[in-house]
Amino acid sequence: MLGGKTTILYGENSYERTAKLAQMKKDAEKSGFEIQKQEIDGLSKSDFVNLICGISLLAEKRFVYIRNLSENSEIWQNLGEILPRISTDVHLCIIEDKIDKRSTVYKSILKIVELYEFKAIAAKDSKNLAEFARAFGKKLGLKIDNKTANFLISWVGLNEWSIRDAIEKMALIGEANEQNIREFVPQNVESNAFAVFEMMLSGDVLGLQKEISKLKITDREEGAYKFLGLISTQVFNFSALKIGKSSGKTTAEIAKEIGANSWALGRLDNFAQNISNQQLTAIVSKISQIDEVIKSENVDVWAMIESTLIELAIFLNR
Repeated sequence: MLGGKTTILYGENSYERTAKLAQMKKDAEKSGFEIQKQEIDGLSKSDFVNLICGISLLAEKRFVYIRNLSENSEIWQNLGEILPRISTDVHLCIIEDKIDKRSTVYKSILKIVELYEFKAIAAKDSKNLAEFARAFGKKLGLKIDNKTANFLISWVGLNEWSIRDAIEKMALIGEANEQNIREFVPQNVESNAFAVFEMMLSGDVLGLQKEISKLKITDREEGAYKFLGLISTQVFNFSALKIGKSSGKTTAEIAKEIGANSWALGRLDNFAQNISNQQLTAIVSKISQIDEVIKSENVDVWAMIESTLIELAIFLNR
């Protein structure tokens, strides 16, 4: 690791950002740097200049890292002028959730800093996440097969922190399988929406009622609007699957086109093959009606979602 340098880690993927910072700190220690965390509260521009540009009498090398420096506008707006003066004994690392690439600050520092962007995980990254899950499980002495890894991702969502937490729980239990995941790992709201939609298609009215009853308690009234949005996404994905299959496309091709999880979409294959165009139209129409009603009337959103899904479950399986 070299001094006289600035590195910026930014992007929505906090797990990868954190992993990169941890590796940089480890490399810095190996290179004889003292690790120094700097808070931004009360930090003035002159303090910052002295911190990274001043000459130390002890001549120690320092790896200084600061989170959310952009919240301090006095310093952030002047980075282009300050950073070229950084001391040769200092390696500065700035960690940000996001950076506006159109801003004058970004343009002024682009050529004088090392930038690492960590983008949010998308459905197309599911395969990589499955490998991540299996590799992390192996570190903990836990064997995870492909099927279980894929189910875990569909259950907790595209989030490395959640996947890691779930695998740590499975390691304590001693076995990773679908049953243990369902019993001991919290399901994320996106997966809940998928599960409820799947119950509707299969006609599982009791399961549907049980799941929505839990959601009413955990997500409360405000969560109903988000859940409706997620159900609408499931309807869109299912419609795309039905239309794509009829034109000869594979599930993987359709998933890639719409940015959906290929494994999860594959679970709907049989439903898409067996449902009629009339039934698909009814699903789209009924879900759209919920959205129209809640925009114009004062209704119990959870109750309306539940009654509509039950009505569709019965209609699709009579």
